[in-house]
Amino acid sequence: MNNGKGEFKRSSTNRLSSELSFQEDIYVILRGRWMILTIFLLVMAGTAFYTFTMDPVYESTVAVLVDTKGQQSQLPLFEGAGGSTVKNIKNEVEILRSRLLTEAVARRLLQKGYVDAVKRERIPIVQPSVDEQWSDSSRAVAQIARRLAGQVEFEIIRDSDVIKITAKSSQPREAALLANTYAETYYERNLFASRTRSRSAREFLDGQLKTRKTALDESESNLQNYMEQKGMVSLDGEANKVIDQLSQLEAQRDAADISLQSLKKTLSSYQEQLATQEPNVAKAIGEANDPYIRMLQEQLAKLEVQRDITISKNPVTATQGIYAQDLREIEIQIGALRENLKKRTGEFLQSLLPGQRTTGQSSDPLGFLSEAKRKIIETQIEIQSLQARKDNLQNIIAQYELQFESIPQKNIQFARLQRARLSNEKLYLLVEGKFNETAIKEKSEFGYIDIIDPAIVPSAPVSPKVRLYLALGALLGLGLGIAMVFLWEYIDERVRTPEELKKQGYSTLTTVELMNGEIKRMGGKKRILRDGRLIDAHLLSFINSLSPIAESYRRLRTGIQYVKADRPIQTILVTSPNPSEGKSTTVSNLAIIFAQMGKKVILLDTDLRKPSLHSKFGLERNPGLSELLFENAALEDVLRKTPIKGLEIICRGTVSPHLPEALGTQKMKDFIEQLKKQYDIILFDSPPVLAVTDSLVLSTLVDGVVVVVSSGNTRMDTLERGLELVENVGARFLGVVLNNFDLRLAYGGYYGYRRHYHYGYGYSLGKKERKGKKKVKSRT
Repeated sequence: MNNGKGEFKRSSTNRLSSELSFQEDIYVILRGRWMILTIFLLVMAGTAFYTFTMDPVYESTVAVLVDTKGQQSQLPLFEGAGGSTVKNIKNEVEILRSRLLTEAVARRLLQKGYVDAVKRERIPIVQPSVDEQWSDSSRAVAQIARRLAGQVEFEIIRDSDVIKITAKSSQPREAALLANTYAETYYERNLFASRTRSRSAREFLDGQLKTRKTALDESESNLQNYMEQKGMVSLDGEANKVIDQLSQLEAQRDAADISLQSLKKTLSSYQEQLATQEPNVAKAIGEANDPYIRMLQEQLAKLEVQRDITISKNPVTATQGIYAQDLREIEIQIGALRENLKKRTGEFLQSLLPGQRTTGQSSDPLGFLSEAKRKIIETQIEIQSLQARKDNLQNIIAQYELQFESIPQKNIQFARLQRARLSNEKLYLLVEGKFNETAIKEKSEFGYIDIIDPAIVPSAPVSPKVRLYLALGALLGLGLGIAMVFLWEYIDERVRTPEELKKQGYSTLTTVELMNGEIKRMGGKKRILRDGRLIDAHLLSFINSLSPIAESYRRLRTGIQYVKADRPIQTILVTSPNPSEGKSTTVSNLAIIFAQMGKKVILLDTDLRKPSLHSKFGLERNPGLSELLFENAALEDVLRKTPIKGLEIICRGTVSPHLPEALGTQKMKDFIEQLKKQYDIILFDSPPVLAVTDSLVLSTLVDGVVVVVSSGNTRMDTLERGLELVENVGARFLGVVLNNFDLRLAYGGYYGYRRHYHYGYGYSLGKKERKGKKKVKSRT
């Protein structure tokens, strides 16, 4: 049972502590509400000024699809038939951010010059600022490129192959223009790069075509001149057959030679690119060779040449009888050799590229190197095949040369000219066909970039977002205001509430509210006539004994009476850490409350430097304590009667430089003992404890010390130093009186007011209560 009660008590205490902490935070906020409001309004004003004076920002976006599966890459190493390339879309973003592309966009914008050519509205981004001078186009392009880098952003749409190009500008049409120009330049660059190999091949073949055309024209002219000079028209059938076969073979040989040159050029390009990535590997691959593959290529070349010769010899009967059977056997052998060559080539590639697949593509750097190696090896093998075919054609041509030389001597020159013309004609036709094929292939290359959603002119700015900025400003202002309030609360060490005293371990005997409001309700006079005397209006315990302030002094009286002590409290000294904290008012009202209780009370003014009791009660100051201690007057002469029954006062008397020393003499002690026999309560109004030592001297002669602090004025450290002095002399500290307590300032509003309000008959809080009271009186 006890354990359960103990747990319940601890949990209740914890809940109460958390509730009090939360309430204190609320009090801090309410107390600093004007600071919060001021900071809030300043921040909101700054935010509004910034929001409504900043230039608007418009944003326009173009969506670009990167076809990562169906097209060729911009990198030549990844081009060619058989297989597609999976590209890393992040590489495309880096291409978009590259300096070369940005400068290309800048040059294009410079060429355009105008957002609207009709209205002659210039593009702002291409205009130099006041402090800039663009001496040449290169400097202008560089500056525009730097501006573009800050105005254009790129974003990859998650789980897709789409890149968003977003441009920002203070003008809506410029934002759309920048985004679309960027996308168009990117598209054209990709298209140009995709057509690079086809274009190179076309340009090479174009040069060859012109060369062969010149050679053909020359050979035809030579043949024509010879025929006119010699009067020859044609050769016999056998000679024509030999010449036709020789020209066909020579055309095939020269075509193979042209293909060899093209492949060697491509191989050189591959090796240069690989050398920049992996120099040591390029040399090893360049020297790679397989004798078995070379042998297969030679056999395949012989069979292909044999097939071509068989067909050329018998063009009409090649598909009939024994010729058809021979051709089928040759085709079967060619197919078997090609299959073996393909298999062996795959094995050879696998041996050179361990751990890498020989087909498919990769988008990472290692995959790039592997693909480069594969392309180089495949090109080398293709070169070997063409070289073998060329060599075999050359051997066959050498055999036919023997037949050609058997032509009669008188026809040999004509035969040579006829052979050259036919050879050039057939080669020209072959090159022309290849050129046309390459040109068509180039035109059919469309890259892998597609603009799927062009940018449009935005209708509204994306910045400033007025509502968002104002909302953020409100949150920032409120947060900063609250933070400043709590920071000030942390820095400010002034005592404000009883809770703060309690946190420091001090017992609060009572809290006394500010008297200004009550005094105003009584007419606002500083002094009030009572029983023929002008007394201080702050003596509310006497003037209005039913007021909440009088009730506060009753709580002080009760607190002193019930302090745990080994002997009754009869002599009480009231002091404060600093001047003007209300100790004289407190001790005067406390004396009145004790007297109203029926006690016989005497109040002594021991504040020798700034006495005030005589003024508060409207009494004569002389003679007083000074005359009594120096035996210049008897006790009966210094006692002063007051309008309060049971209360008498001894004022300070005349000024004497030796009076402070007299407070600690045996005579003073004897005097206090004499007063104890005649009075129930003896109260001392003493000077501030930190100002002079009089209070410390007297504190050793009394039963207890009450310290008065002023809410919002007394610092906690001064209170601590004052109490430390009191404890050092061995005096007994009874508690603290929190004076000048402003409920509204301390707790920030009506919550604390209601919480600390103490009901008093005939006392009203506000307008509603006063109106209600007037109505009741009028009814009566």
